[in-house]
Amino acid sequence: MRARYQRNQLKRFSPAVILALAAACVILLDAVVVVVPQALADPKPSARSSIQSVVAAASLSVDLSPEATVDTTNPDTSNFYVPTPAPSTPTPATPAPTKLLAVKAAPKPKPKYRDTVANARIYVKNRIGVAQYNCINIVWYHESRWSWRATNPNSGAYGIPQAYPGNKMAAYGSNWRTSPLTQVKWGLWYVTNRYRSACGAYAFWKANHWY
Repeated sequence: MRARYQRNQLKRFSPAVILALAAACVILLDAVVVVVPQALADPKPSARSSIQSVVAAASLSVDLSPEATVDTTNPDTSNFYVPTPAPSTPTPATPAPTKLLAVKAAPKPKPKYRDTVANARIYVKNRIGVAQYNCINIVWYHESRWSWRATNPNSGAYGIPQAYPGNKMAAYGSNWRTSPLTQVKWGLWYVTNRYRSACGAYAFWKANHWY
């Protein structure tokens, strides 16, 4: 019975329907033959894949440093690299200017004179000035001719200032016998203390021819 029913059902399909089904199968097979190889040869990325590729490239261009971190708190930005801010370098404090200590100039050394008659004359002129020097120059020239070894045979007066006795000049140096400088230092002390100045001694000498 069942076989007879199936034969009756097949008889109901017309040849036109069969031809239409056959044509549809042929078209479907052609589409499979054309589309499948192209898909295998050049697969097109989906829209989501394209967006993810662009986002990945953009994240690489943002920061590739090892200090970059991934922000996973927002699902829409999970593929972005968020750069970690670099620690700020503190600005060094400007040191306060130090006060420079005033350097005191070293005192000028006193000029040293060679122990000669010429330097003894310069020493006297520098100590009392030109006017007073001219006065004592006249006195000592007449007394000793500025000779450090001049000796008065009658009184025993000695040296340029004709000290009497000569050992009085030892107060200014033990070399009083041979030192013109020691002798004139004592002579300046003598005329200043007795006559107040070299010109005072000259005035007395001019009146008495001794001083």
